Amino acid sequence: CLISFNLFVILSSFLGDSIILVASIRYDAFKLHKAIVTIMQHMAVCDLLNSFNTVLFLVTLISERNILGSFLCNFQSYSRYYTYPASFYFTAALTSIKLLIVQYPMHARLWTKTKAHIVCGIIWICSLAIPILFLVIDKDDVQFNYMQYSCTY
Repeated sequence: CLISFNLFVILSSFLGDSIILVASIRYDAFKLHKAIVTIMQHMAVCDLLNSFNTVLFLVTLISERNILGSFLCNFQSYSRYYTYPASFYFTAALTSIKLLIVQYPMHARLWTKTKAHIVCGIIWICSLAIPILFLVIDKDDVQFNYMQYSCTY
């Protein structure tokens, strides 16, 4: 049951995020404010990274042991601490930009695509603080947890 649920999550995430990225970048299909679309694109990329993490979890769940090796084990552990806060910050940025556009409609044109990319870049950089802090403090404390079938810090 857990395997089929994770397969559904992975397939729907890869399909949905790929459609969002292709439709917004190549076809300019969303008729929303450019800053909102830019933040949505960054959210989709963050969700794809989370989906890759779910793929690694599914591999260990199916094999019932750690077959990923130390590099992917560390990647799985630290990427969770990178992408989860980033997705929270992107959600907060999307909500904030919507509020600013509704509250100040005359200033909405000031929020350009470039400024949205700068805000998203700041979010990506700030989200790096937690995994870098874990790497600096104790990088060897990542181990495979058989209760969760994933590598944890």
